[in-house]
Amino acid sequence: KNNMNPENFEREQGEQTSLEQRLEALPVNQREKLEASWKTLEELTPKGELPEGVIISKVEHEDAESTKTKVAEMQDFLKKAFEGEEMVDEMQMEIGLQHKIVDYYGARDAEGKLITLLSSNSVETKTESGQSELSMVVWYVANREGYKGKSVVKEVAAAGLSDFLKRAKQELKPVKAILGETELGDDDAVRRERAFNRYAGMKRVYGKDKNGKLSEVLYEAPPEDESTKGAPANFMVRLIDGRDTLSKEEYMSIVKGIHSQYSRPEYFTSEYFAFLEEGDPKDFPQEDVDKYRQRYLGITEKIQQKIEKKLKPVQGDLVLLSEREKRKGAEE
Repeated sequence: KNNMNPENFEREQGEQTSLEQRLEALPVNQREKLEASWKTLEELTPKGELPEGVIISKVEHEDAESTKTKVAEMQDFLKKAFEGEEMVDEMQMEIGLQHKIVDYYGARDAEGKLITLLSSNSVETKTESGQSELSMVVWYVANREGYKGKSVVKEVAAAGLSDFLKRAKQELKPVKAILGETELGDDDAVRRERAFNRYAGMKRVYGKDKNGKLSEVLYEAPPEDESTKGAPANFMVRLIDGRDTLSKEEYMSIVKGIHSQYSRPEYFTSEYFAFLEEGDPKDFPQEDVDKYRQRYLGITEKIQQKIEKKLKPVQGDLVLLSEREKRKGAEE
């Protein structure tokens, strides 16, 4: 795609040479672990062809005015896709784009209209030895009502995975998992999100008690309102190394990685609080907002402690099961 642009080609060649030099400087076992995880992710990345006239691109921040226009279009698209429900407010989307916190990938038809929109980002998790790893969180995927082009969804997902892999290589970090968090419920929009997660190979997390009874492991997201309680949600995981088990410590590391995205300092500003309350930034001194963030971090920590407490009776490692595998296990 860049072979007609000598400047892009030279830059990519330079980046590849730099990566190889940085890898050579690492201990052999560390280098092999990195390269193995990257190769596996490359193999998992869908490959296909787009229908004629369809174009996929990443939504990028250029300036404040153009970002507002892009966000307004995405907001309109999401409200239609999710039947009027607001998934995320416009200023949060603007902050996410401006600070490169959240990635948005869109597929457009020949008329330039959105067909599919994917929202994702990378989170850092820690191994038991303290080593950093990267996981990709799929926040939501939305399709135009009535559109059923699986090949388009596949290619949008591929664009997100390719960028995620690029970041892992830039940071010299192994890739851990693909993660999905969806609301509870059974409406059409939620069912479509879960279907995408299953399509991406994500599975739900279960544990066995001392009697061998299998139950889904608790997951709660931090509150996005004035509540001090966690929001129960469906949680799905695909481990890049192919395992269908993970330790309780691994699970908590993943949970903490996702929770950290809710409390990012970029979202705790006078301007954003004024937007939420329809007030003046002067009425929300940054010092007060910082104190609120500290209270919010305390709420998040209590939610994590609750999840850890629920994990204690679980015997052995946690298991990842698809709905079909869960049903089959119940029948046996």
